[in-house]
Amino acid sequence: MVAAGLLALGVAGFLIDAFGLPDDVLALLDQRASVISMVVGLIGLIVQVRPPGRAPEPPLRVVELPRPPARHFIGRDHALRQLTAAMRGEAGVISHAICGLGGVGKSELALQYAHAHRDDYELIWWIPAENASQVRSGLAELGRALAAAVTSRGQDGTASVAPLAEQDALAYALAWLGGRRRWLLIFDNVEDPHELDPLLGRLERGHVLITSRRPTGWDAISGQILLPELPPQEAVALLADLIGPPAPERAHLKSLADELGFLPLALVQAGGYIAETPGMTVADYRRLLAAVPGRMYAASPPGQSQAGPPVIARVWQVTRHTLAARDPLTVELLGLLACYAPTDLPMSALGTSVEVAESVALLASYSMITLIRPEQSRPGDASQHPLVGMHRLVHAVIRAELTDEHRHTLRERAAWLLEAALPADPENIGSWSLYARFLPHVRTVLAPDSAGTLQAIRYLAASGDLRTAHTWQRDRHTALHAALGPEHPGTLAARHDLARYRGRAGDAGAARDEFAALLPLQERIHGPDHPRVLATRHAHALWTGQAGDPAAARDGTAALLPIRERVLGAEHPDTLGTRHDLAYWTGQAGDPAAARDQLLALLPISERVLGPEHPQTLGSRHVLAVLIGRLGDAPAARDQFTALIRIRERVQGPDHPATLNARHELARWTGEAGDAASARDQFAALLPVRQRVQGPDHPDTLIARDALAYWKRRASLGASTLTDRIPFRRQHRREEG
Repeated sequence: MVAAGLLALGVAGFLIDAFGLPDDVLALLDQRASVISMVVGLIGLIVQVRPPGRAPEPPLRVVELPRPPARHFIGRDHALRQLTAAMRGEAGVISHAICGLGGVGKSELALQYAHAHRDDYELIWWIPAENASQVRSGLAELGRALAAAVTSRGQDGTASVAPLAEQDALAYALAWLGGRRRWLLIFDNVEDPHELDPLLGRLERGHVLITSRRPTGWDAISGQILLPELPPQEAVALLADLIGPPAPERAHLKSLADELGFLPLALVQAGGYIAETPGMTVADYRRLLAAVPGRMYAASPPGQSQAGPPVIARVWQVTRHTLAARDPLTVELLGLLACYAPTDLPMSALGTSVEVAESVALLASYSMITLIRPEQSRPGDASQHPLVGMHRLVHAVIRAELTDEHRHTLRERAAWLLEAALPADPENIGSWSLYARFLPHVRTVLAPDSAGTLQAIRYLAASGDLRTAHTWQRDRHTALHAALGPEHPGTLAARHDLARYRGRAGDAGAARDEFAALLPLQERIHGPDHPRVLATRHAHALWTGQAGDPAAARDGTAALLPIRERVLGAEHPDTLGTRHDLAYWTGQAGDPAAARDQLLALLPISERVLGPEHPQTLGSRHVLAVLIGRLGDAPAARDQFTALIRIRERVQGPDHPATLNARHELARWTGEAGDAASARDQFAALLPVRQRVQGPDHPDTLIARDALAYWKRRASLGASTLTDRIPFRRQHRREEG
């Protein structure tokens, strides 16, 4: 009927034109005919789309996802709930970014959300979005799909529609999205957040979900989720679920999950490989991972197609290629970081140039590393240096991909940078927090006989980690012995330090015997009056006393003193150190009054030669205060330690072992002066500091714990003064000449 009407109008127009009517009349009739034609055309379209007597078409449904969601989805329930809550609402465009390291499961989380909420949307469309070209292409494909779906519905699925050009298809997609609200666009792996700004600015309603390795630059969107690695328990559960029965030993699963850094993609790759490789066990996989890491990081589960999930060795390749194109130094820095230990590294070990700082910032912007600023403990603390962190699996993969030659070159560079970054004075407490950060990297990068390792050993000894200091010194001596021979002066000096650290680590008898064996060898090589020989004699006397023979220590020190005075001079620091120890061992051998008098004569010389705040001078003041207390004047000892602590805290710091030793003595002599409750409280305050600074099993910590128990008992009983019922502190002297 509509066609007949159009035909009649056309014939009428033809006949009117034939009648030769005036032009202005013809124009008016032509305009009215056009309007009528348009109206009739619209009526025809309406009739064609929705014929009389037929029900309305069902709503449009378009879903385009790259694959089904993973069956094994463990440890992300909280993140999925968080994302679901964030995407609720209908006002405006709700956009959210899921950010994190490649392989952490960003795309899987987006896929799980889309699948769980597919009934909430009439359109879900997944767009790979590593660059602007992919974004345009993905939107154009959406436009073509929408045009095809609308046309096919309108023509009962029988029509064939020519594909739209990219620009037209993109415009169609944006027009369609602009008129609706129940749609979800997922932009996967966005490299540059600003590439989406023009799109988001043209939309008024709907939902946008973004995944990206870049954690910054998302100010224009509604919100952001930073996705971390899986918690350890969930990582183990995921591996067990993937491998299936029979369940492997949980200890092996925990170790494997830890070695893979709890990264979901690596766990899925390992679990699939173990499950699908006949005879493969978790223990076998771990052995292969240690022996041939490059091969295992690149190994897909047997039978997996190329369309399957990417293996861990390839997951960061796109990012690295992007970084290399923007700044080649970033890729070199990744290799350099892989030569250090897989723990946080002070940024100063990478160099201090502006170019390095810019490359580090770029790496952090792509989640390849993390930048960390530790909490400030006090102004000027060395721990305030920025730290660079790298996920242990990124570290392992990059290290495995380095050639032997490249790794050797980078390691030499890392060693040079690390030694340059180490603070100059490892015995200064202000540098200890930074040394603690550097320690694992020193062990990884530097040779045992390097200057940097020697500095680290000195830090370990000064900070109280004497067992580790002894272990590292043993390795240093072994390396020097192999490189220089047993009688080289450098080897003998390392042997001296090895004996000293063994004694300080708790084996005084072994230290005494080692110094006794070293002394004749040094006398033969250096001569009897060489300063190193005198230092060994001093140390032998010291550890003889520490092993339980203070009288022999006194006699040995007394015999050494005139030799040092003759060779070095009466006011040489080593000579003054010998006088200090002679006084100490005199007191320990049973004559505290003579020891007190010797120290009273020594102190003015030490203050003049070394300075009143020199550690050796403060050590003599410490011993003198103890002797005064032992001679019966506990209040005077208490007052001297009160004054001494203020100097120690200012000069050496509140956490220095010498300061803590002075606090111990102050608490002790406070109690001996008659105030057991105050002694108890002071030890109660000291003990957690000892535990934090020196560790719960350090001998000083154990002594503090015993002292606390003792003064608790004294305070509760109100007993009279009982001297020397707890271990006597002897941390006060120089331990070598």
